[in-house]
Amino acid sequence: PNSKIERQVRRMEKFTSKNFKILMIAVVILLGVLVYGLNAGTSVFSNVFGTVSAPLLTAGTNTTEGAKEFLNLDGMSKEELKALYNDLSEENRKLREQLVDYYTLKDENASYENILSVKKAMPDLQLAAGSVVGRDPNDVFGDFTINCGSLAGVSVGDAVITETGVVGVVEEVYAASSRVRSILSEKTQIGATDKSCKESGVVTSDIQFANSGKVKMLYLTRDTEVQPGSIITTSGAGGVFPGDLLIGRVDSVERSNADSSYYAILTPYVDVTEVTDVFVVTDFDGKGDVTTGLPETNNKDEEDPAQTASKGNE
Repeated sequence: PNSKIERQVRRMEKFTSKNFKILMIAVVILLGVLVYGLNAGTSVFSNVFGTVSAPLLTAGTNTTEGAKEFLNLDGMSKEELKALYNDLSEENRKLREQLVDYYTLKDENASYENILSVKKAMPDLQLAAGSVVGRDPNDVFGDFTINCGSLAGVSVGDAVITETGVVGVVEEVYAASSRVRSILSEKTQIGATDKSCKESGVVTSDIQFANSGKVKMLYLTRDTEVQPGSIITTSGAGGVFPGDLLIGRVDSVERSNADSSYYAILTPYVDVTEVTDVFVVTDFDGKGDVTTGLPETNNKDEEDPAQTASKGNE
């Protein structure tokens, strides 16, 4: 019996192609059910197994011929089939481990590609990559926790982004994790500008807007040229966010009933409730300089929107 098992194992080692490995996974399932679930003789077992596995043996000409030879189960005892099942189970375990390693490497590669794309677009940014590791499902503002902190150079007030736009601001920092306040939070204030007409303002939100996944751009002028479809980016003013990061697209421009001021309703480019990987901007040219990007004004009593954004994030 042992020599028969050895011959079967040697035959098994000959077929290591991808198609055959897929076939083996199916075979393990079939053997597991049939070997331990059937008490019939080996001839009955072979007939049943041959009927069930026949469609699987068309993966390819070479694989098919080899598999037919390997799966010739006539004359094998129940003990031999059990031994064969154990061998195939071990092979299946190794394949599962390889599959896990593959997806891990795939995710890491995607993260590196994202970092390179952001670095290429904005070479002056210093970035720390992190993944979302915690959310509060009851938090309407979509705040979350990431797995990088002070050990990676992260500080309170750092901008949090993805390759497609702004996500939020770091609110709390620990050694190996950080709490991120999302762009949907009413506490988040971002100096912003319309890329087409260059009009500036402050992007923030409140509970009403957050419920619908929207933000608003405040401090628009009475003769504002901001229009639906306009692209809104960070202005870089206030030293919190670097300039030219995508924020969102304008849905409409409205007039406030409270003070007759004008504001724009935006849909952010990043859905913070679905984001899984982010970058923390740990440093950039002009970081922390509240005068960065501030236009000159002759009215000392009038505060520029960028200063409002800077104060809001402190």
